[in-house]
Amino acid sequence: MKQLNIQDRKLSVIEQLIIINDDKVFKQVEDIINTSLNRPQLKKFSRQELIERAEKSNKNIEKGEVYSQKDLEKMAKV
Repeated sequence: MKQLNIQDRKLSVIEQLIIINDDKVFKQVEDIINTSLNRPQLKKFSRQELIERAEKSNKNIEKGEVYSQKDLEKMAKV
């Protein structure tokens, strides 16, 4: 039996993912991928949390508490 190369195996996994309709199984796959890539679990915000964050952002903008893209890029380099 011929061993599949990594690209063929990736395509095979993608094809299998496409047919998954079980949210629980899909979540497990996502968790495995994120864990193997050392990605942090993303927090899902509630509608109220999103509204509060947007309101806080708007207040900061009104106060002039903002950074330009250039400033943020400089801060990220530190």
